[in-house]
Amino acid sequence: MEKLYIIEGDNEFLISQEISKIKNQSKEERELIKFDLTINPIDDVIETLDTYGLFSTSKIVVGYNPPFLTQKTDFNEAKFLKYIKNPSDNILILVTPKLNNVLKIVKTIKEYFKIITLSDINLENYVKDNLEDYKMDKVTINYFLSKVGKDLYKVNSELTKLKMYKLDTKTISKEDIDLTVRETIENTIFDLIDAIIKKDKVKSYNLYNHFIESGTEVFQILVLLSNQIRLIYNVKVLNRLSDSKISETLGVKEYPVKLARSKGLTYSKKELLTLLYKLAIMDKDIKSGKQLPNISFLTFVMEM
Repeated sequence: MEKLYIIEGDNEFLISQEISKIKNQSKEERELIKFDLTINPIDDVIETLDTYGLFSTSKIVVGYNPPFLTQKTDFNEAKFLKYIKNPSDNILILVTPKLNNVLKIVKTIKEYFKIITLSDINLENYVKDNLEDYKMDKVTINYFLSKVGKDLYKVNSELTKLKMYKLDTKTISKEDIDLTVRETIENTIFDLIDAIIKKDKVKSYNLYNHFIESGTEVFQILVLLSNQIRLIYNVKVLNRLSDSKISETLGVKEYPVKLARSKGLTYSKKELLTLLYKLAIMDKDIKSGKQLPNISFLTFVMEM
């Protein structure tokens, strides 16, 4: 079995799947240890790989975002090269969004590592490939994806739930999706932000009603709106950093950062700050008793 791997890609779900595959290929039980190499030096990884306890199992050590694979940077190159030329019985996996093939170190280590490159995934094909012996037509698949969004963890989880629900007939319909799939809040809240900024009163009102009918309270809507708008704004401010670095800086998962970055292309910083200010005033008026929650939000929509 290979002892050195590089996984090239930025989809957390697919990366997790590849690591699980490597772990399952091993004939023995292995402890999984993870390092963020934007924080920890490669020396810590090598020390962990070379250290054995009296009763410890073998290890799989995963190093995320090693900077020396994407840019010229200072690190203990001699120690790293010495290790990979004579690795221990433990497994090392380095995970990077993209290899910089211009770098000398990347050219050097390619002969020692097995490179696994994860391609951008087509979600429709992913669903088709994972239906097994279930039937679900193209229109229904796209309807399902419009409900769950683009997060593969969510897609996989909701598809598994659907398959369990339709275990008897193995035919999945739009009605089955409406009954079992919980629409992702992030998708709907981004739609509401779009409608508000575009001053689309009808769509804003309909989306607002959608939240209320699904049991979301006005205060929750305000919090969701404010949090997402603030995230979009912060990502715009930090747009020169990678998604993973922004995720680490802001303390949020990487997928919402990706969504916020794409949405941020549509809005200006001024629009986002103005909207945050108006939401803060509305929140204050509701909490002080000046406005009823429902009336306050509908007035806000009508006065856009």
